[in-house]
Amino acid sequence: MPWKILIERGNLGFSAAHFITFEGECEPLHGHNYGVRVEASGLLTSDSYVLDFVLLKDIVRTLCREWDHRFLMPLRNPHLLVTQREDAWEIAYSGDLSRLSNPPVAPIRYVMPAWTVVPLPVDNVTAERLAERLAYDIARELRRRGAGEGLASLMVGIEETEMQTAFFTLDLTAGRQSDQGERADAGAG
Repeated sequence: MPWKILIERGNLGFSAAHFITFEGECEPLHGHNYGVRVEASGLLTSDSYVLDFVLLKDIVRTLCREWDHRFLMPLRNPHLLVTQREDAWEIAYSGDLSRLSNPPVAPIRYVMPAWTVVPLPVDNVTAERLAERLAYDIARELRRRGAGEGLASLMVGIEETEMQTAFFTLDLTAGRQSDQGERADAGAG
């Protein structure tokens, strides 16, 4: 597409805690001040714009607020046992502790108050999965607001640090994304 708009920096971001598993190991709980970048590509509207900047910023800020100052929890991680309690989430690492490079004395287990947790339908809370999830959420919200019909793609970048950003590009032309959000919920990409 010859036309693109980009929103980034300013108050487009969120601070959140997470941990990931990789190669069967579990890293310690920690947090990031994430930055968000969104690029929308598509045809020009009859008013000669791709998408209203104000609308896109409002959507992204609203979605970021849902993740801000929360623990981002993967619901579909094969190395975690996740249990929802009445007022809390319990997360336990189910892997072999002896495989860890610096094994803890006790099993890795967290109990988080329910209001602090954002359960995400992903396999791991990596910057890549966050970019993917946010892209689908933006597309869903654009549809809900009756906007973005001429868009061809959304590219979302999630910046963990100044030197680390993961990107996901969502093709909005394939079937007009009627079922794409459900496929993203599988979290297996």
